[in-house]
Amino acid sequence: MHSITLKSHIGSDGLLKVHLPDMRDTDIEVVIVYQTSQPKEVKAVDLSQFYGCIQDDSFFRHPQPEQPEREPLE
Repeated sequence: MHSITLKSHIGSDGLLKVHLPDMRDTDIEVVIVYQTSQPKEVKAVDLSQFYGCIQDDSFFRHPQPEQPEREPLE
């Protein structure tokens, strides 16, 4: 017995398509256990809580070249 875990989309026709590349011209028994995917909730984070979180002295911002003066927006 082999097990495959995959994420797929079931279209409006209600069909789930599963491609088994190493199975050809044979009879198999299939057991389907399914669970609907729920989008994970993304919480807003205040970026100021990360200020100073890197304590490694070798981590620094390299010098930046001078930027050319831009034409003013009108």
